[in-house]
Amino acid sequence: MTIDSPDIRDGFDFEGRTACVTGAAQGIGEAVAEAFAALGANVVVADIDGAGAEAVAERVADAHGVRAVGLETDVSEYDAAVAMVEATVEAFGSLDVLVNNAGVAGVENFLDSEPADWDEKLGVSLYGTLNCTHAALPGMVERGDGVVINYASSSYRGNDPGLAVYGAAKAANRSFTKTMSKEVGGSGVRVNCVCPGTVETPSTKAFVEKYREKLGQSYALERVGRPQEVANAVVFLASDAASWITGETVHVDGGYVRR
Repeated sequence: MTIDSPDIRDGFDFEGRTACVTGAAQGIGEAVAEAFAALGANVVVADIDGAGAEAVAERVADAHGVRAVGLETDVSEYDAAVAMVEATVEAFGSLDVLVNNAGVAGVENFLDSEPADWDEKLGVSLYGTLNCTHAALPGMVERGDGVVINYASSSYRGNDPGLAVYGAAKAANRSFTKTMSKEVGGSGVRVNCVCPGTVETPSTKAFVEKYREKLGQSYALERVGRPQEVANAVVFLASDAASWITGETVHVDGGYVRR
């Protein structure tokens, strides 16, 4: 008996496709942009830091022989999200993969915070996801193909004092992912979510260095994560190798145990 078994490597071929990654001027987003470029995708690097986005786009294009552009984008503004999608389609013809990586945390006691503090976190971490997804989905639905990757965080579990608003936004992203997967699944569009634990990035470096040993005790693998480890999960969920996976949240957290 012969079983039709295509080469698994074909499932990770992104040549001819375009991925747009928000918050990609550094950290996890930069690693995600690089991973897509390494697999042959054209890449849009979107970030509120326009110069940083352009620098990353130039670097990954040169390193991997793909086309890439950097866009200054404030995802908390709906018009900016629409402009990002329009610029992507104008440059590459379509937007095939949207990665809603942008987020804002910041540790503070909720009772010491003000609505303006919540606005920034919700504006990027939640409304940024809503804005960009709403802008990207019509084109994907019309084509009958596309992938959206959202982000949760271990903080959605409510175990991180000082991250109440951020954790709430990430919990909302999980719910949004599940609902959207049902709304657009019949159109051939998949929506999934990654849920990273603590990852060492430029923005978390000082915190990680100060609490590295204690942080390690929260994970079965006894260490914090690396940006590329989250990027690997993102590209898998976006790939044809994950063609029958939608509405899921994949925890990339070294076996979070919160000892």
